[in-house]
Amino acid sequence: MGQSIHLPRSSRAVFYLLSLIFGLVTLVGVGLNLTYRPELPHRSVNAVYYWKTVFDPGKAELDFIESHDVGRIYLRMFDIVANSGAMPPEDPVVPNATLRFPAVEDTGYWTSRPALAKADYVPTVYITVEALRAMEQESALWAAKIVERVCNMVSYNFIPNVDEFQLDCDWTESTEQAFFDLCESVRSELVARDKNYRLSSTIRLHQLAKPVPPVDFGVLMVYNTGNFADPDAVNSILDTEDVKPYLSNLSGYRLPLDVAYPLYTWQLLFRDRRFAGLLRDVDLTDPADFEPAGENRHKALREVVTGRTIIRKGDIVRTEKSDYKSISSIKRIIDRHIASPNYSMSLYHLDPGAFSSFTHDEIDSIYICRR
Repeated sequence: MGQSIHLPRSSRAVFYLLSLIFGLVTLVGVGLNLTYRPELPHRSVNAVYYWKTVFDPGKAELDFIESHDVGRIYLRMFDIVANSGAMPPEDPVVPNATLRFPAVEDTGYWTSRPALAKADYVPTVYITVEALRAMEQESALWAAKIVERVCNMVSYNFIPNVDEFQLDCDWTESTEQAFFDLCESVRSELVARDKNYRLSSTIRLHQLAKPVPPVDFGVLMVYNTGNFADPDAVNSILDTEDVKPYLSNLSGYRLPLDVAYPLYTWQLLFRDRRFAGLLRDVDLTDPADFEPAGENRHKALREVVTGRTIIRKGDIVRTEKSDYKSISSIKRIIDRHIASPNYSMSLYHLDPGAFSSFTHDEIDSIYICRR
């Protein structure tokens, strides 16, 4: 039989007070969804996203990784999209744009490339909102399939240094619970497979005002900040005025965050002031085809065929790019207000066409944290 412990009245008061405080902290922690697990440390390193369909980094990419001491590479493995033409018993969602590793035959591929061998890899799966809605009633089933596919790809292609898994989704208020359920199911599936991985997710700026997803870490995506379909927008990739309103929620956000900044450029096609598609590497300098039509805009003077797209006479092509001045301006604000004590900078994405317009010192400057 155990003996009862009798505390002096003053000691009992202190004990009850401490118990009350502990209980309140526990309740607050649950309410705020504090999911950080200290047993899974998250190194502060220079990071980059790899967002292509073929993994075969060339000399420029390898030099970038080496010269900027990149220690983490987020690999987009595949997308999960709604199977719009599906009829029972076909799956309502399907993987799309799966990453291929044509040059990888064994572990020698990685060890023969020191820049790649030393980095950590984070398999990343992009999920469309439409697919998320289609999966919401069976999150455990689809989590198992997603995790199995990723694990098979990691194993088959000998991807080294994997200890994190990331879900990328622009979830909204109506799909919030579906995404959170999927995160919980993915975590359970990783545990069932004895994968002691950290689970992370991307965080869009508008999500800073929402509840925290049940993951260990987030990456704040500071790009695509405007409405690209707006014909009057100047730069929807990154605009300081678009970003500032969201940053009031940054210091109180209850999830450790890394931050990702853009390096890319794109061309947007508009027809009768309506968005008509994305273009790639269209030469706008030929005066027979295009004429300037305002800031970062060109007007088609005749029909131009580019790939599978037909640019018609009168169409407007708006060229948007990431620029160092805008990134630096926003980064100074974020560095001052982010609550995470130990965080990384990520760049989107690893492509010579994206980073070639930045100098070496500019890239290094983006990677440096300045409180």
